Amino acid sequence: MENNKKEEEKNEEFSWGERHKQTLLLFFGMVISYGLRINLSVAIVAMTDKSSANTHFIELPWNESSKSTVLSSFFWGYLITQVYAGQMAQKYGGKYFVSGALGVSGVLTILTPASAIHGGVLVMCANRMVQGMAQGFIFPAVNVLLSKWAPASEKGRLISFVFSGTQFGSLVMLPTAGLLASSSGGWPAIFYVGGAFTLVWVLVWSLTGANSPSEHQTISEAEKKFIINSLCNTTSNKPLPTPWGKIFKSIPMWTLIIAHLTQNLGYWILLTNMPTYINYILKFDIKSNGFLSAMPYLIMWILIITFSWISDYIRAHGLITNTNQRKIWNSLAHWGGALALFSLYLFDTSTTGAIVLLTAALGLNSGTFTGFLTNHLDLAPNFAGTLLGITNSIANITSILGPLLVGFVVTDNYFLF
Repeated sequence: MENNKKEEEKNEEFSWGERHKQTLLLFFGMVISYGLRINLSVAIVAMTDKSSANTHFIELPWNESSKSTVLSSFFWGYLITQVYAGQMAQKYGGKYFVSGALGVSGVLTILTPASAIHGGVLVMCANRMVQGMAQGFIFPAVNVLLSKWAPASEKGRLISFVFSGTQFGSLVMLPTAGLLASSSGGWPAIFYVGGAFTLVWVLVWSLTGANSPSEHQTISEAEKKFIINSLCNTTSNKPLPTPWGKIFKSIPMWTLIIAHLTQNLGYWILLTNMPTYINYILKFDIKSNGFLSAMPYLIMWILIITFSWISDYIRAHGLITNTNQRKIWNSLAHWGGALALFSLYLFDTSTTGAIVLLTAALGLNSGTFTGFLTNHLDLAPNFAGTLLGITNSIANITSILGPLLVGFVVTDNYFLF
């Protein structure tokens, strides 16, 4: 009897189920979320220099300081809602918070061209700030959903797959934005198309998503038992009071905050300024710019999936401890990426060398997905949303400061990086 039960659980582990459908939907949600977040990085090149795209559309007279302010404004709102979002998702479930966050972002994305043309920098910043406030709910809510849907044996690869949607979103949006900006729709098409796809996803998720296996209407009993039994020793079915004192006195938690903070600084400077660097320094037009900007994210996405399977294999076979795993992946991401960026200075006259090093920097950053980004669920699965809300809020201070720092230091695009 016991052997039959174990065999059934083993078969369920390797079969396609509702947990995979839910993670696939969340993956596409993350793709769209990041697409909306970084679409402006490419669009702003065409918005402020119409010679780089369809010349029939208005050119906005924004200087480098204004552009940096607009690019950073998303994060003003983004850091405000994170912790509250984690608390609400833990209490009520993450499903409708994700729907609402992307629904608001989708509508405001469609309104972005009007905000920029008729409202100028001030209204544009307000639009992006509200989008940031809405998207502040996404990471904590998704983390709560994954704490209910990802069984221990698949945790590394399911969590990494969902969050790899952030890189896939960059991979899709960067070249697509370049093509749309050069199309008959001009740069406004970037926002209209992105907003429309977002609202379609919101409808599909609202109809088919679920907060947990227990709330899902069509999941099989075998799969439901497999997931719940896998998580029964680490998660609670009832909301628990948040141990704020223990959280902020925890040394591993502060280590997690520092890791998240430092990764975000380099990552968002790269993400928001790479298209400008490729356009003005490497001298590629906006179509080529989008594809070249996307190449590092393709490599990063492939490595995230590869690293997650390696991580789960190591965990399943007990080759090294989970703690040491997280440290190794994190070190690879931080030290490897830093070395690649430092080397960029030595190859500033080589286009091929610059692209290879940018690709290496972002590719090695994949280690963070099996490093600190999974660590929230290791430390406290019952409070995963709150923990990610805290670290993401603090880390995104650097997301604001990064583009502003570039705008302050770089007064001429020809000296970028």
